[in-house]
Amino acid sequence: MSRKTWEELAWQLTRLPGGAAAALPDFFGALLDGEAEERRWPLREGGCVERLPNEELRVGGTPLATLPPELLEVARETGLSPILLGLLGVAAGDLEGDRRLKAVHPRLDGAAKDLMLMTVCRLCG
Repeated sequence: MSRKTWEELAWQLTRLPGGAAAALPDFFGALLDGEAEERRWPLREGGCVERLPNEELRVGGTPLATLPPELLEVARETGLSPILLGLLGVAAGDLEGDRRLKAVHPRLDGAAKDLMLMTVCRLCG
């Protein structure tokens, strides 16, 4: 995926009501068990979403996707969470892992798809 695509996803996140800062609490807040950290989001149903040092995104210990350098650059430049941008990319089909996410954590998959519909879908968002 190109850097331009990640820039577009980041820009679309800023168009949410409340801006990109509202995405985490509005779409994922009910799933979190405590505060989301830069590299780890603890989940109420057990486990967590993790961004490992090798930039692998894992959910409940299951590998989901590897976050590409372009995503990480855009996240850093815009102040967005790489995990948030990665989950949006998975839901939009721009990163591998959508079937694994649905199998491992259906509610997290649903939240990511809701976020995708509100940001990427031209009919909805």
